[in-house]
Amino acid sequence: MKRLTSLILLLSLLLSACAHHGAAYIQSRPPGAEVVDVKTGVALGVTPFKYWWRDDSVSRKFVNIRVHKEGYRDKTNSFWVDLRHDSRKTALDNAQSIEMVLQKN
Repeated sequence: MKRLTSLILLLSLLLSACAHHGAAYIQSRPPGAEVVDVKTGVALGVTPFKYWWRDDSVSRKFVNIRVHKEGYRDKTNSFWVDLRHDSRKTALDNAQSIEMVLQKN
């Protein structure tokens, strides 16, 4: 039983060490814009907010977002998120800053 517990602990440590985490702090001027992932069409949140990604197989993730706010032109932005952190908390604490300035219609 002790050997099995040690093996399970070792496997969980190895698996958690493989996870890559990254985050972005997405802001807009003016604030209150909806942010959508262009690839999936999924709404990620409303600015300003932090968003977190995780991937076990890569160390960077290409992100393409669209920002929408009533009375302003939609704007898209593409960027790379560095998935260099070993936990969600660390990634969110060190989120990359992304700021988008919206133009009135």
